[in-house]
Amino acid sequence: MFPKMLFVVTILLSFFCVKNTSQKVPVTVYYESLCPDSRKFITTQLYPVLQTNVSKWVNLTLVPYGKSNYTQEADNEWKFFCHHGPFECHGNKIQACALHEIENSVPTPNNYAFNPVTLAFINCLMNKTSKNIDGYDFPIGECAKTANVPNYVSIENCANHTVGSTYLAALGEQTHQFQKTLISVPTIVFNNRYDKQESTDASNFFNQILCKYITQPLEECQNHGLTLKASLLLLTLTFVHFVF
Repeated sequence: MFPKMLFVVTILLSFFCVKNTSQKVPVTVYYESLCPDSRKFITTQLYPVLQTNVSKWVNLTLVPYGKSNYTQEADNEWKFFCHHGPFECHGNKIQACALHEIENSVPTPNNYAFNPVTLAFINCLMNKTSKNIDGYDFPIGECAKTANVPNYVSIENCANHTVGSTYLAALGEQTHQFQKTLISVPTIVFNNRYDKQESTDASNFFNQILCKYITQPLEECQNHGLTLKASLLLLTLTFVHFVF
């Protein structure tokens, strides 16, 4: 009897250790600034979900590059070829600059592994960028005000300078190391492991897929199946029932 009891106690201790060592879930989103599916995902899935308690359990990486390509000319200037044309290249560059400029000027809150101001700014761009007679209007100033970005001029200057091209090229290299040409846009990766079906499902059911990886018993995840910890506890209690 004693060895069986010791086994049960060991499992229960393991259960509580899992609770105390929960890690943030790495989530990487590869997308494009003018892609309709990317815009829909960020504005109706990613951003709304990360306004809830689950945000504190996510380590978010945004990669605004998509199915683009680039070359470096003889004068070291970068030349980009984007999925939805040259205006998308500029939109991608604006977001690449925002990732750097906001991160360097707005502190990330405690308990967060991403900057919510950056996400709010990009969500606004994805929501409010619109066509005009000359091409597209990227409302940098309006979105900076909405997201409380203190100095949007630095983002504009970056996007119109070679430094912005350098930032975008770095995102291109990151994308190409993941997949030379993305299978689909957006592509959503959880825990640094790409699963095609999971990425597809997450584009419409982001919260449900994310909750599979969060071990904390969050209210937002209660309707999306048992968490790892709950499953472990259930297994232990079932074992106790049959043993004793």
